[in-house]
Amino acid sequence: MLFVSVAMVLAGGASGAAAKSSVAARSGAARAAASSPEGVALPAPVSQTPVSYTPNVFEGSSCGAACTPASTIYSTVVVNGEVIVAGAFTEVCTPAATGYAQCPNEVPADFIFAFDPATGAIDPNFAPVLNTGPVYSLAVGPGNTVYIGGAFSTVNGTSAGGLAQLQVTPGTPSTDGQLVPGFGGQTNGTVTTLAVNGNALYVGGEFGKVDNVFEHVARLNATTGALDTSFAITISNPAPGQTLHVKTMALTPDGNTLAIAGTFLTVNGQSIPRLALINTGGGIGATATLDNFSVPLLANNCAHQHDYINAVAFSPDGSFFVIADTGFKSNTGQGLCDAGARFETGATGTNVQPTWVNYDGADTMRSAVVAGSVVYFGGHDRWANNECGANIVCEANAVLVDGIAAVDANTGVGLAWWHPQSSRGVGVQSLTTFPAGTFPGSDGGLLVGAPVNSIGGTTHDELAMFPLTTTTTPAPGGPIQSGMFSQGRLGTTEENPGGIAAMCVDDANNSSSPGSPVELENCVNDNEQNWTVEPDQTIQVNGLCLDSQGGGTSPGTPVVADTCTGSTSQQWQQGAGDTAVNQASGLCLDDPGASTTSGTQLDIVTCSGAIQQNWPLPVAQAPPPPPVTGPLWSVLIQPSKSVPCMSRSGSIIEIENCLGKTNQSWTLEPNGTIQNSGKCLDTTGGGTASGTVTTLAKCDGSTTQVWTWTPSSTTPHVNLVQQGSGLCLDDPNGNTANGTQLEIATCGTGNAFLWVLPTY
Repeated sequence: MLFVSVAMVLAGGASGAAAKSSVAARSGAARAAASSPEGVALPAPVSQTPVSYTPNVFEGSSCGAACTPASTIYSTVVVNGEVIVAGAFTEVCTPAATGYAQCPNEVPADFIFAFDPATGAIDPNFAPVLNTGPVYSLAVGPGNTVYIGGAFSTVNGTSAGGLAQLQVTPGTPSTDGQLVPGFGGQTNGTVTTLAVNGNALYVGGEFGKVDNVFEHVARLNATTGALDTSFAITISNPAPGQTLHVKTMALTPDGNTLAIAGTFLTVNGQSIPRLALINTGGGIGATATLDNFSVPLLANNCAHQHDYINAVAFSPDGSFFVIADTGFKSNTGQGLCDAGARFETGATGTNVQPTWVNYDGADTMRSAVVAGSVVYFGGHDRWANNECGANIVCEANAVLVDGIAAVDANTGVGLAWWHPQSSRGVGVQSLTTFPAGTFPGSDGGLLVGAPVNSIGGTTHDELAMFPLTTTTTPAPGGPIQSGMFSQGRLGTTEENPGGIAAMCVDDANNSSSPGSPVELENCVNDNEQNWTVEPDQTIQVNGLCLDSQGGGTSPGTPVVADTCTGSTSQQWQQGAGDTAVNQASGLCLDDPGASTTSGTQLDIVTCSGAIQQNWPLPVAQAPPPPPVTGPLWSVLIQPSKSVPCMSRSGSIIEIENCLGKTNQSWTLEPNGTIQNSGKCLDTTGGGTASGTVTTLAKCDGSTTQVWTWTPSSTTPHVNLVQQGSGLCLDDPNGNTANGTQLEIATCGTGNAFLWVLPTY
């Protein structure tokens, strides 16, 4: 489940998002920006299929301790038409032209290399020599250069304590990959994170000195590397069991606000746990000051603290930022553990609350990037929208993501229809967006780095590139969730199993009849909750428009889905506090009495800012129309903690860990068939006896190819009942081993009979 929070309606403490940000800023995720150090505003989600030609990356025999616990990619950037890739690895290769092969043409690449994003060709001249690794962070420098931060102490034989600036000049061997003359910044340890704006270079990591001055986070002159002492920010008081360091940082595009995250609980003597915002003053020589911004929720310990916040990323317009973190689950029920969360850059106070939180069910998130209307989170997370889960899926609106999640930037809800998936491993460590025109013919895209060999359902060793395939902005849409699920308020959690599930605006009974009631129902990712937000300010479902009954303008008028007429009673705008304001009446969409009862009809009443009037509207692309296609998976978990999917192996139907491959992509047809590759799920020979194994057969209209289910209103689980036999799809004896063939059996209540269907 996802928690949505608007600070102006939260009791206690200073205001966060809504009190300081305008409506435009709150929905600013949809606005385009040319580029940003942190993310690029792409018009739509990227393709779910990566390009085939990105290089493969390997540990190599010389990597040693630098590749412990695994070789991986930590950072990528685009400089001078090339992608620079950094991490823990020592060999790369260009994939074989006919498909994947364990590359015979591997070339040395100690912790960093460059390639052409148009072809995948590795730049043979960009080959800096580092004495050790990993390289953890990259930042685009001026004049076709890149800054690198890591565990090295020499580059090309020159002393470079964890920090260096390299030239990127493809086609010019004399300078490509060489040190930039005059830059001499040094630390006495490991640099884990970098950010740059103009002539200011910000550096954080596991070090105690910069240029022989005691610092844990510093600003350097980007040309010379000299320490700027006007940036006097001191972190202290590490969380129990942790060493003091800055793990990650991000900078607004204008360079005025720096976010730092790490193990500290105190900054400049003030209680600011793990996350701080710094007013940079504008750059080199300007006095930096600590913003009045503290998130007490981040002081609460997780069961497994680790470094807690693993990533922070600003939106392209700088109006908000997101964090991605680890920790398993909260020891208090009030922490931001194993979650992605949004905060408003302009929020102030000692009790800043997140705008929204998306919990994944107790799996680590490691990376994040804001791409306009969509936020991408990476890690070894199996699900999104799964607050109450702890290594299980528990929410009716949970989304299977397996490593890469796309989340609506305004609502925080995971996009149920976007699910490329990867093998999980340690998790996706690096996410980088790039704009249209980066290389000829490119509309932009997303670079992904992870210590696995399957990304997006296809074989890619550690590196993949998901292209954007459209230049137009599709209509936004998806579920419109009630704001009653604020952090610290209602909701089913592991610590509070008696709570309620997330609830959404629903077209009763998925009706296309004019005048159908609009109700509050449990969020289940189905068609009757799939609303589109149109340019004419109408909000539509099933060809109908959200309206007040009879076009009424009086408080208490029920809300319905009616024939679209262009009436102002069918026009809605996002108002203060994420209200949905009816333009004919000036009244707000309302859940009467803050009801948590499914089937409660919504109405319009005088706007009050109450929690039951909080409805953040989606800004990400609306789901595609039916039929629904995606993974069909068991609620059982494999010993490796992987999720088992129903998979096709030839005509055999079996269990295989979910990887987003085409043989795991099932389409739910309106006639009740479940199809893959144009064939139907069936039993062998059309058998109807218990124990008959399943198969993929030519669709012939037989009743053994028709399956029915009744989704639960509170869980994502269903029995799949074969119409011809009345028996249920069964994983025999709950065996989750890959290759276990599925069968039909007398329906039971055990997990072996419970499945989660592809959803919108």
